[in-house]
Amino acid sequence: MGLDTVELVIAFEEYFQLAIPDQEAEKLNTVGEVAACVTQFKGLSTDPARTAAYYMVLAKLLGCLQAVHQNPTEDTLLAALWPPGTANQTTALATCLQLEVPALPSLGPPKQPKRTTWLQRLFGPDYLAPHPSDWSACTVADLADWILAQNYANLLPAPATLYEVQRATIGITSYCGGIDVPEIQLTDSFTNDLGMD
Repeated sequence: MGLDTVELVIAFEEYFQLAIPDQEAEKLNTVGEVAACVTQFKGLSTDPARTAAYYMVLAKLLGCLQAVHQNPTEDTLLAALWPPGTANQTTALATCLQLEVPALPSLGPPKQPKRTTWLQRLFGPDYLAPHPSDWSACTVADLADWILAQNYANLLPAPATLYEVQRATIGITSYCGGIDVPEIQLTDSFTNDLGMD
């Protein structure tokens, strides 16, 4: 394990209040594998369905989006709310929600990671992590998931299900890796996809 992944494992252990044995930690390659491991070690519900925390964020989000779009729903495409070239609305949205809102992929170029990643060391400091293949398919439901992950420390102080652990795991990975929440998928490898060593 490299320094990035060791620091990440420590962050997971501190947040979830558990000790992950070294032999187990070395087998954890993806964000989803970490979430499943934590869920198992903590004896939490393995239900991947969205929880009340998601629906609370969604309700607030839909209320805030009324100013941008008439009658938005979970299935409303983000590109319909903010077509390419639209001014960034995340500041206004964050103010309305009183929560942090991650950088939205359709609203301009991705931000540079807060720390130099392994891929940046290899390809140079201007290298940006690749985006998921189809941002045009992202919906308000995805945005609610991202906001929950971005605000995991406040909104998920004691994750109780696999879904909540997944959101917190993505949030911790974002914080420690300097990668925007929308760029992190449960299937992402920490080393190959997220550039951690």
